[in-house]
Amino acid sequence: MQNTETDRINSRINAEIKLKAQKELEKNGLTISEYVRIILTGVAEHGLPDNFALPNMAVNDAILEMVDAKAQQRPLPGGTTLDDFERSLD
Repeated sequence: MQNTETDRINSRINAEIKLKAQKELEKNGLTISEYVRIILTGVAEHGLPDNFALPNMAVNDAILEMVDAKAQQRPLPGGTTLDDFERSLD
């Protein structure tokens, strides 16, 4: 017999992101609640995907650029101080 006891999850998210996700899910006949149920059930039964915490290609490239610059003792294009780095993020 299947357990029918349910619990509620509340989450805050940027309104624009919610709207975009809702439109995408609707294209596939899903609601946000259904999608969250599918994802959480998968995590509960199988854990997170093996590649969940792996950086993407852009992050890998940035790390390699930083390692190469450090090895060759040359400055990074964004600067050398924390202030330089923070300015480059703006």
